[in-house]
Amino acid sequence: MRKIFAVFVIFLCFINHNSAFCAQSQNHDWVWNVLVIPPLSGWDSEPGKSISTALAWCEKEISESSSGIGGHDVKFVLVPLSGSEDISMRDINLTFDDHTIAVMSFTRSPEADRILVLRMAGGEIPLILAGGENVLIDYNGRPIRNIFALDLYRDYRCPAFVQYAKEIYGRDKRIALAASRFTVNQEREAKICYNLLDKAGFMPMPYWTDSSVRDSYAMMSEEIESFEGEKSGVVISFMGSMGAREIWRNFMRIRTAWRLWNCAEPEKIYLSCRGMIFADQNVKLEKLGGFIETKRQLWRTRAMQVDDIVSAGRAITLYEWLKGAVDLMPQPVDKMPRIELLRNLSRVQNIPFGNQVLNISPALHRPSARNVCIVEVRNREFQDIDVVTAAGLPYVPGY
Repeated sequence: MRKIFAVFVIFLCFINHNSAFCAQSQNHDWVWNVLVIPPLSGWDSEPGKSISTALAWCEKEISESSSGIGGHDVKFVLVPLSGSEDISMRDINLTFDDHTIAVMSFTRSPEADRILVLRMAGGEIPLILAGGENVLIDYNGRPIRNIFALDLYRDYRCPAFVQYAKEIYGRDKRIALAASRFTVNQEREAKICYNLLDKAGFMPMPYWTDSSVRDSYAMMSEEIESFEGEKSGVVISFMGSMGAREIWRNFMRIRTAWRLWNCAEPEKIYLSCRGMIFADQNVKLEKLGGFIETKRQLWRTRAMQVDDIVSAGRAITLYEWLKGAVDLMPQPVDKMPRIELLRNLSRVQNIPFGNQVLNISPALHRPSARNVCIVEVRNREFQDIDVVTAAGLPYVPGY
């Protein structure tokens, strides 16, 4: 009888222990939440499904690890959108509580992300943009303390073109800069590029024109082409889509050997501009970014399949960024120290992004450098011809 009673007591202790363990594992206090804003195409789109699948993979990796993140599980809360591209970021429901540690935005829409930045700027909860190339996250020359972005700011094309010029040309190569003084970003970026070329040992020639006067393009093209008898060189255009195409047309008309590099995004409107060259951090990522290995990892480890491998790769990179910031804290982390998290997010090193390894710059709240693909228009396609590494630049409002 005593043996039966002893066995019964042991059984009760075992049940009680397991109940306590289950209660702890399901305790809401043990779970941190990350709010995730989808692409404007919504969660049912190909990018949206790939992002949610990648984040589900991250959740499982965290929950099955011995220590989670800082001793916690993480729940990626998918924020619903209406599905309309006109959705205002002011209207979406971002409910923060003590367990909310971050917001991730995958809209990759400058307009939507700017609204999010205005809405969250200066707070203690970080907003991490999966893009952000055309979104300014600085205030008075310093990065906003809780805003971060995976893309370099649009100025990166200047150091990318300078690096490309250094690789393929001697310092005696003629390089002209075509820009308008009446457009703030174009003038500012042209001056940045001029200074970088000058420091690299080139002798850049700036040409300022009025983009509203159509004949000015023809006159500038002919002046550049006849400069001191030089029959070949490079023109880097900061003239916007219309200006760059006008320069290209005039170069085609006079059959010059000068080349045109366009400091703009490689959009479809340029596919008729044979020979025009671009530098871009996001073009050709599916082909050259190394994300096919990410796709294989998701399938090999958990039989999860994604179609948009770059979107899935961005999701995993943002997770690794957040995890890296928490890992810099003394472990385990009881209650999230928000100010320390912001500080750590600005200095995480060795973040995987496909075949790149990114280091975050405290002065930028972005990667300190990214790979940039040099592409040329050939046969109405953007053909990759080189890859250079471009450093991020501190934002300079003007010269």
